[in-house]
This record gives sequence, structure tokens and C-alpha cells, in this order.
Amino acid sequence: MSLIRAALGWPQIAGLGISLVIAGQFTGWNYGLQAGWANLVVATVLMAILCFGLALCVAELSAARPHAGGLYAYCQDAFGRFVGYLVGVAVFIALSIGTGAAATFISAYCTHVLGFGGTWLKLMLFAVIAVVHLRGIGEAMRWMVAAGVLSVVCIVLFLIGMAPHFSLQNLATPELPLSVTPAGVFSCVPFAIWLFISIEQSAAASEEVEDPGRAIPRGMLVAIGTLLVSAIGILLLAVGGGGINHLATADDPLFAALTSPLAGGASPLLAKVVGVGGMLGLVATMFSLVYSASRQLYALARDGHLPAFVGNTNRRSAPYLTIMLVALIGVFAASVSPDRILLCVVLSLAASYVVLLAAFIQQRTAHPNLARPFRAWGGRATAAVCLLLALLVLSASFQSDPVALGGLGLLFGAALLVHFLYRGTRTRQQSTESGLADV
Repeated sequence: MSLIRAALGWPQIAGLGISLVIAGQFTGWNYGLQAGWANLVVATVLMAILCFGLALCVAELSAARPHAGGLYAYCQDAFGRFVGYLVGVAVFIALSIGTGAAATFISAYCTHVLGFGGTWLKLMLFAVIAVVHLRGIGEAMRWMVAAGVLSVVCIVLFLIGMAPHFSLQNLATPELPLSVTPAGVFSCVPFAIWLFISIEQSAAASEEVEDPGRAIPRGMLVAIGTLLVSAIGILLLAVGGGGINHLATADDPLFAALTSPLAGGASPLLAKVVGVGGMLGLVATMFSLVYSASRQLYALARDGHLPAFVGNTNRRSAPYLTIMLVALIGVFAASVSPDRILLCVVLSLAASYVVLLAAFIQQRTAHPNLARPFRAWGGRATAAVCLLLALLVLSASFQSDPVALGGLGLLFGAALLVHFLYRGTRTRQQSTESGLADV
């Protein structure tokens, strides 16, 4: 029950971070346009600050104590096993159901670009990605990084193709003027964070990194810098070229921008290329989500929160049961409306961010002299600002409808039931073993 140490370097961490997020630059963010472009831009700036600061804090924690559980391990260090378990469950649920949304968006791009999609395509995606992951981290990481790099190239081509069609008039309509209101920004927050969300989950690879003190911070900072530049370009040129109304409800906004009448139809060939890039980016994100979610559950089992067999690995050191479980959850999530899944993902991860940032502050205060190969710029002040922004995201995410919130609650309820049943079983086993030892 072990992972391969020294399998990864900083380029793989950067690739993993980009791959985790890149799908959110091809789709999801545009739902925030329904509150106006200016409000979405302000919300995006706030979320960029949050995710940059969060990446710094997670890089410090993972460099000091590499752990496959990532966020939950550091929350457990600060606040105990039960809080750590809750954070681990929140992250696992978010990443697992997020694969379903990614599969739905891939199907949308594929339908518009190649003319086919649907349930069978989603099932095939999960089957192929699971098989690749079962072949080991080296194989999966090569696919992730390659797909991530190609999708970034397609975004660059998209920005070049949309630049000639940019017009300030396309950024607003009579119903959605270029004005900023607190309520508008608040409603945009869960969609703006989609441009950066889950980059911190690359810390799940810290146990498989050769030099965590250097590779994790460098890789995460390269990833967040790349994503910030592309996010700015997309917000400006996609909407400025394609028009706010044409993009606000599209499941494939970059393809929609290129084919918008306001862009004159742009180049059909470029639209195809960007559409394929969107599919690659979403596939890269699916790969990364399956990787991070499976490591999360693996770590929970290894640390005694779940039965040990859940964390069993195959001869290639891949946690095969957790990979298959993530794929199974993703298949069910792919049948749910993606905007519902998106808000549930943001809600779950925002809750984990709040606890993690509080844990960072607690650890810095309680253990100021602990060896830290990398120290987050700004330290506790950075974490405090990010904590306030995470609370904003958490509150804004409750815009989701009662059905989605109820489904999320059921998943958490099931996780708590498993935890208490397993803890009770372990307690009885330990009592029995103690009695036999006394005899």
C-alpha cells in the first residue's frame, strides 16, 4: 500500500495544476456573465487573489510535510482526526463529482465540433481514463501534461483569432450594462473561481515528488501564473469578440465565441481547432480530477479513517479500488445538470479552504520554528485575507438549488455513516484484541 517516491518533478506539478483547472477556462466561468461582464471581472480578480494566496499556503504545508491526502492531512494536524476526515470527504466529493461535469462539457464540445456525443461517449471517457490511471502514475501523468499543454496552445490560438473582433460594445447590453454592484459580484463568485479552482489539489502529488521543497512551490506558481494570463485574455477577448448574450448560457463558450455572428463566424478551421482544444483541456482535467480524488481516498484509508483494503494498490502502485470508485461516482454525476454540479464542487472546496487556511494560521502560530523548505509570502496575513475570501465563496455557493444541496448533503451523510460504523468496528476489534492479550 505505497506510492512511487521521486516519480515527479516541478514540470509535472505545473502540468498537473494546469490540467486540474484548464477545463474551467473552456467552460463554466461564462455562467457568471448573466450578472454582467464588469461584475464577473471584479469577482475574477478577487478569486485570483484567493487562489494565488491559497497556492502559496498549500505549497508551504506540502513542502514541509508531503502527504498524498493534501489538504485534509494539514487540517488534521491542526484540528484533529475528525475535522481532517470531514475535509478529506469534502475534497473527495468535490473532485469526484467534478469529473461528471467535465464529462458533460466534453460531450457538449464534441457534439458541436464533431457531431457526436452523449451517454456512450461519457462512459467511454471514464473507462479509458480509469484504465490509464491503473497503469500507473507515469502513464497517467504523461497523458495529463500532454493534454494540458495542447489545450493551452489552443487557448493562445483562440485569443489570437478573437483579437481582431474585439469591441467594447460587445461587453455590455442594455440589460447588462458595464456597472459593478455588490450583489452582482456576489452572484458571480462561484463561476469566477472556476477559472482557478482546484489548483491547490496538485499538493496530492507531494509524496510522489523527488524534491517537494522546490518542486511543489515552483510547479504551483508556474501553473497559477499561466492560468491567470489565459483567464484575463479569455474574459476580455471571448466576451469582447463573441458578445455577452451569445456566451452567457453556452456549455462551450470559446467555440460559441468563434462561431458568434458578432465575430463574423471567424475561421471555421480555427473554431474546430479550439473546439478540439476544449475537449483536450476537459480530458486533461478529468485525468487530474481522477488522480487527485483517488489519492485523497487512498490517504484516508491508509491513515485509518476507512478500511485498509480501500487503499490497496496494484503492482504498478496505483490505488485501483479508489480509481474505480471515483469513475463510478463520476458516471452518476455526469447525468446531473453541470451548473448544479459546478456549484456543489465550489461549495465543497470552499468549505475545505476555510478550514485549511485556519489550519495554516494555527500551525504558523503553534509551531513557528518548524522547518519549512518554502515559506508562503505574507505568511499569516496572506492566509487571513484568503480566509475572508473563502468565506465569501462559501456563502455565495449556497445559490445552488435545494435539489443539488440535498444531494450533496446525502453524500456527506453517507460518508459520516461509514466513518462512525468503521470507527465502532475498530473500537470493538481493539477491545477484543486487548482482552485476548490480557488472557
